[in-house]
Amino acid sequence: MRLSIKILVIFSVLGLVNLSIANAQEEAKLSEQYQNMIESSETFEKYKVIPITKVNSFGQILNDSINSLNQKVSSSKSAQLNAEKERDSAKAQMNDLKSELVEAQSKVDEMPLFGIPMTKTTYNIVMWTLVVILLAGLVIVYIMFMNSFRLTKQAKRDKERVDEELEDLRKRSHDKQVKIKRELQTALNKLEEYKR
Repeated sequence: MRLSIKILVIFSVLGLVNLSIANAQEEAKLSEQYQNMIESSETFEKYKVIPITKVNSFGQILNDSINSLNQKVSSSKSAQLNAEKERDSAKAQMNDLKSELVEAQSKVDEMPLFGIPMTKTTYNIVMWTLVVILLAGLVIVYIMFMNSFRLTKQAKRDKERVDEELEDLRKRSHDKQVKIKRELQTALNKLEEYKR
């Protein structure tokens, strides 16, 4: 778009340069014709006598030159107006494209999370916050698991020790009972022997 504006400006400048060159050439032709008309006319005292036909023909040439210059000026003005209109429409298109670009960038920068539109930065903050919270929860669960595992291991060791102590106590108490029963049987046997 900027290129088309530059091209229009270049052509307008070239047209104006050509117009000024053409004007200079016509002025040179007119001045030559004027000089020819003056030189070819007769002199009476301090006045020049110019035939009417030459004056009329010079006037016609002058009018034609003026008309052609007016046409060139009006065509240059219309070309300038067209160039300005095209420049304005190009500016309007550029503004439209800029607004579309801003709108597209805002759509690209926007990310929905749970149906809520938010910018990428906010989205990243929310997502990383959730990740940190989940990791913290995972660490807490792991610590609780390890603590429970350690307590369970300790409880198993304590139970095994208590079971061993209980088994040992059962054996000792069984041995005591057997010993006491033997002693009682021996005492009963001795008592029966005394009775006999």
